[in-house]
Amino acid sequence: MEPNISRRKIGLGIIAGLTSISVLLGGVFDSSKDLLEDYPKTPKAVIDSIDDYSEDNLEKGGEKESYKEKLKRLIYKIPVRVRTVFFLPLWVLGTAILALADMIFKTLIAPFAHLILGFILQTLLLFLIIGICIKILFPDLPWSKIFSKKLFLSVLLGSIFISACDFVIPMFWEKYTFYRNITKFILGLVVILIILKPFIKKKLANRVTYEIKYKGKTLA
Repeated sequence: MEPNISRRKIGLGIIAGLTSISVLLGGVFDSSKDLLEDYPKTPKAVIDSIDDYSEDNLEKGGEKESYKEKLKRLIYKIPVRVRTVFFLPLWVLGTAILALADMIFKTLIAPFAHLILGFILQTLLLFLIIGICIKILFPDLPWSKIFSKKLFLSVLLGSIFISACDFVIPMFWEKYTFYRNITKFILGLVVILIILKPFIKKKLANRVTYEIKYKGKTLA
């Protein structure tokens, strides 16, 4: 069993290493012709108006360019035949991986990025508000017990409920866009009250009452 496991690990390590090299080559070289150059190219930057660029920006740009050029010159020291046989297939693979990653980002991630970010912020806000409310109800309760996995799961489900309503309601209510903020506020308030309900009940159950009596009558 051990030789098989070690071989598998070695194989996965080699695949990961080759994939990393291919992505690096795909990011550094713009074309196969660029990869198979005999001599390193000298970068030519054309700046129309030097006054539009600060010295800091020029220095930063120079650092980025020089890093890429250093890597290119290191690869250019390897003979062209070796680059053609070994590096060219890796460059093709790296270019394909980068193109696929770019396509996935543009078609799947980018359109929903603001929705995902909004959902994360909404969940964290609910979690923070509910945590503060519990701390007010039970000042002696440590924060580590307040911010528990169970509470976070409840808040997460509540946040999913709010987002689901935000997605479904516009299908049945045309004017929802005008009242979206108010509706989400009400939904958030409902979720907060539902999650806080057992804490409020526990607080009321443990409430200490004091009676003030005067001449046999209870005043307070």
